[in-house]
Amino acid sequence: FSEFPLCQIWWLKYLTWPAAQAAALGDDGPVTMLTPKVGSLNGATRLTIQGEGFADANQFSLNGDSKEYGNSVLLVSDTRSIPCDVERDSTHSNQITCNTRTMPEDDFVVRVSIDGVPIPENNICYGYYKPYWCSFYPRSYRTPTIRSLIPLSGLPGTLITMEGHIFTNVYGSNTAKSSNGLDVRVLRSYAGGMPCELLYPNSDTLSLPDRQTYIVSSLNKLAMFQTYAEVTKVSPSVGSLEGGTILTIDGHFFDQTDYPATVLLGGLKCEILMVLHSINVKHFQYGLAGGRGLKMEMWNNSRPAQLDDVLTYNESRPGYSVQWMDSLTYTWPLEMDDFVARISGFVVPPETDNYTFYIMGDDRYALYFSKTGNPKDKVKIAYMNYVASSFFSYSTQKSETMRLEKGVPYYMEVLLQEYKIVASVAVGLFKEKSYFTAQQTPEAINEVQVLMASYDILNERQVLTFENWTAGEAVSEVQSITIISTCFELDSCGYTYYSLIYNSERTARLAVSASAEGVQNALNALWSIQPDTVHVTKVDTVQGSEYKITFNSKRGDFQTLSYETPDLDVNITVIELTKGKPNLETFTLQWGGVLSKPIGYGAPESEIRAALESMLAAECPRELQVQENNQVIYFRDYEDWYNGRGTRVLDSEAFCGRYSLKSPDILFQYTDWRSSGGDYGPIPLQTYGKLCFAYKGWLKGEIGLNFSYKDTSGYTNSATYMLTIPIKGGIV
Repeated sequence: FSEFPLCQIWWLKYLTWPAAQAAALGDDGPVTMLTPKVGSLNGATRLTIQGEGFADANQFSLNGDSKEYGNSVLLVSDTRSIPCDVERDSTHSNQITCNTRTMPEDDFVVRVSIDGVPIPENNICYGYYKPYWCSFYPRSYRTPTIRSLIPLSGLPGTLITMEGHIFTNVYGSNTAKSSNGLDVRVLRSYAGGMPCELLYPNSDTLSLPDRQTYIVSSLNKLAMFQTYAEVTKVSPSVGSLEGGTILTIDGHFFDQTDYPATVLLGGLKCEILMVLHSINVKHFQYGLAGGRGLKMEMWNNSRPAQLDDVLTYNESRPGYSVQWMDSLTYTWPLEMDDFVARISGFVVPPETDNYTFYIMGDDRYALYFSKTGNPKDKVKIAYMNYVASSFFSYSTQKSETMRLEKGVPYYMEVLLQEYKIVASVAVGLFKEKSYFTAQQTPEAINEVQVLMASYDILNERQVLTFENWTAGEAVSEVQSITIISTCFELDSCGYTYYSLIYNSERTARLAVSASAEGVQNALNALWSIQPDTVHVTKVDTVQGSEYKITFNSKRGDFQTLSYETPDLDVNITVIELTKGKPNLETFTLQWGGVLSKPIGYGAPESEIRAALESMLAAECPRELQVQENNQVIYFRDYEDWYNGRGTRVLDSEAFCGRYSLKSPDILFQYTDWRSSGGDYGPIPLQTYGKLCFAYKGWLKGEIGLNFSYKDTSGYTNSATYMLTIPIKGGIV
């Protein structure tokens, strides 16, 4: 018996061979070592490159920024190159010092250029491939980090405590090593580009801030700490209600570096006469927003039945205290129990936008808001009577979305009642517009949009209507082709060619001196002319050839033949001598440039359907015998036969026909059933020794053959053999 199993589909993979190590062992190369080997992802690692022949005299040229002068350093990995900024005052002919930039975790090899000329790779660490001694490895485990910063705002000079991952307890020294043996030290600290003095050498210090340490300021900038000015005195303290009083405002840190100073008095702008000295107040109105911060009032030993009762409390009630606070996130000391608090102040939106407020705390809490800015107009917008450690635990913690205007002060008030354990409250503000993403700061939320599209699938319907359709006598189309070339006079036309084109289909290449039979056979081979034929006659001239082409067809008018030729010395003229006329017994449909076979007038639906489906099918080559006979014992085109091996598909273009078999496990098995009845049985390989099949994809270069044979002793044996054959990938 015989079986033909389909070979497994396999994927080609690129093979990488070890590169030969280039070595220059005769002389030392100019680059011999780079230290340190490991450093920070956030840059500022100071690298020392040792070698010989580095630029010395030219590095302080007047054109020092040009790459054509002095030394330049690149750190190169398999996918990127990043400059390393050279310290010229620490560089000489045998040493280059440079500072790394922010870079990803990767393996980098140093590359040095001197006066714009790169040092050859075979002169960097003796030409070894990715040499360890000339490589730099930025790693997260050697990157200082900042995890937290306390407080988040304050006056210039505020003591800031930073926590994170550091590598040294050395402060202010350029010589001593850290107690862990690393040559690492804290030399300086900056806040927004300004120096920050380190007060406690042994405290945590860091350089790469974690994402959660970034907040969005009112100026729509990412920040970790916010400073502000301080007002210490306003004089005079009494003035005219009609305005015009000149006030002197004393304080600290009045800075106009980024923006000009502005002064609001009672919510109204004042005309500034001189910064830090005089302000001309045009008007004063009582009861509007004041300076920065919030007012927090507390009443100890207080347990109101309703939290709203705290709205009526005043400073005359027992247990009263008051203090200023800078944030609407606050946690009271653990020992404080049985008290109520009221926090009041104004919020000024940085932009006109839609805003939503959230509140959470421990134990009872409520948020009031006034859209007019008048405290008397406040209403409760969010509350909760239970402990919540998230803004999203209960629906009442969230306010309705409100449209607020930029620069307008809105009054708000927070009430809190504490019973036992820890008291806390936090108010969150969400605005719809943002300049940042969640990858930049945890305060941002990435917008998620879901696009849902629905559509109706409608089968297209077309109606063919034949009007004034009267059959008559057909007239055959006749065209002439005249070919002129100097090769005829020279009797050298054996290598001068052209092709004829009908309905975008090209004939095989024709010699300009081709016989009438040759041109006739080439045109009759075109699918767009079949099943009709042409008859060609030829007349030779001194300058060329003249062909007369008669279309043996009743379909009527044919398109005028066109042509193409690669030779400039060929002139071809096509003329329609007789315009064809159909007998109207048949008609032809055209779809996407494809012509159907002639369809009889009045044909039934089945004939029209078959003609349309044939336009979607690929024609089989004439050399392929599409039926079983004495020469072909087994044939399958999968158009109307299926044995369950693989998947019969219509959505992939077939080699010929419309259907193909996707991923079959076996091509043929002796138990396969004939269409005429009965199985095929064993196939004698001596008689049928050829296997032909068309495939699409990437197959392994072998075909499995399971066969049986009789040995010299007369015994029947079975064997499986893998035939190695050259199979190309793609469509064959």
